[in-house]
Amino acid sequence: MVFLFHSPAFIICVSLVLVCYWALPHRFRNRLLLAASYGFYCSWDWRFLSLILVSTFVDYNCGLGIHRAKKKSTRKALLLVSLGVNLSLLCFFKYFDFFIEGMVALCGAFGFDPGFTTLNLVLPLGISFYTFQTLSYTIDIYRGKFEPIRSWIDFSLYVAYFPQLIAGPIEKARDLLPQIQAVKEWRRVQLREGIYLFVYGAFKKVVLADSLGRVVNEIFDTPEASGAQVLIGLWAFAIQLYCDFSGYSNMARGVSHLFGIRLSTNFDLPFFSKSYFEFFRRWHITLSGWIAEYVYMPLYFYIPTLSWVRRLGGIRVQLLLGATLSLLATRLIFAIWHGASINFLLLGVFIYVTQLLTVGFRMLLHRVPETGRTPLRWAGNTLRVLLMFHIFCYAMLLFRSHDLQQIAAFTFALFTDLDPLALVVARYWYLYVIMVLLAFYEAVQYRRADQLFICRAGFYTQMVFYLVLIFLYIQIGAIADHRFLYFQF
Repeated sequence: MVFLFHSPAFIICVSLVLVCYWALPHRFRNRLLLAASYGFYCSWDWRFLSLILVSTFVDYNCGLGIHRAKKKSTRKALLLVSLGVNLSLLCFFKYFDFFIEGMVALCGAFGFDPGFTTLNLVLPLGISFYTFQTLSYTIDIYRGKFEPIRSWIDFSLYVAYFPQLIAGPIEKARDLLPQIQAVKEWRRVQLREGIYLFVYGAFKKVVLADSLGRVVNEIFDTPEASGAQVLIGLWAFAIQLYCDFSGYSNMARGVSHLFGIRLSTNFDLPFFSKSYFEFFRRWHITLSGWIAEYVYMPLYFYIPTLSWVRRLGGIRVQLLLGATLSLLATRLIFAIWHGASINFLLLGVFIYVTQLLTVGFRMLLHRVPETGRTPLRWAGNTLRVLLMFHIFCYAMLLFRSHDLQQIAAFTFALFTDLDPLALVVARYWYLYVIMVLLAFYEAVQYRRADQLFICRAGFYTQMVFYLVLIFLYIQIGAIADHRFLYFQF
């Protein structure tokens, strides 16, 4: 059983590792962190550690080989080895059963029994995260943006670094490896920020996300939910997913802070977004950034070079087609990265269509003159934020539903059986309390453009803040279901 970040066992173990880490000389610290990282992973299932070791071995040697190779063909071949091994492992464990199920269903539709079935594979912990992370290393070396490192220990730690191993953020080699190799001093550690990130992250996960899980499970297990129930369920799941994932990311950043390593911010108050493009700059930032750099941009410049595209028209048409097709590919990748099912394919298409409509509206609004900072403009921005939030909530229906029948039934109920008075339900009081508290606190963060402003507040302000967290944990946390939604991705 893997140690969850908010469990007493994890806190005790990481405290021991932290004391030993700062007590050791610099040359031994990464060895300790690597041993702790492998131990952390083995606490879930030691057998899958071999997959991490395979990725580490392949990418370490491919990186050195790409850097040393003189011929472009050799460099490209080594890059393809890295891509092939890593993506093959990811696709086999994450998507093999999905494709087999689809093939069996297709054959059955034509009255043919293929005679094989799924393997019921167990998805290795964090494989979607560390696969993308290691690929950034070899791709950046191939592009000449980064030089390979010689230390096997440092590179292995980059792949398996336990604070962000099982749920990110996805760190590029050029951002994380220099920090791993740097000599660190305890006096430079931002202790106050690290403690805040961990405590507030645990609060978001345990008190907010887990307590909302009861509402979500109850509604999505109701066969004939009303429109009001569906809307409440979507509100609850949208906030649950956000608090679960961003809370975990904050805890990972907090723990890493204490080791003198700063991980990337993965969420930047996404519910204040006014469009889907802005939303993807604020939600799961490291995944969106990875896909944009390593998938979207290469496709955007490659598609206009295809012969059939060049015959369609001028350069503007070619670039527009390149942007459109690249966006479709990246949104499908973004969606199926989260899971292997038809629901996630539909989610990718929904995100893609919504973003295209966003572009169309932006082009229309571009013709409307600016009115300055007026109440009318403030109201317009507020409506756009609320609209974006509810579009995201509907996307979560595709994310959370059991099957296509539930998607259809819940969509029908949402648009035909929605009684606003039925939204006021006493049994879901903590959902509305959570929504108000989260909206208020994040509004202050958004207004100040600083998610860590509380760390710079006075002593008494911070004490009041932490006492409120403790009070809410006592009042709400007891009804929580303590599991990570992003535990196996």
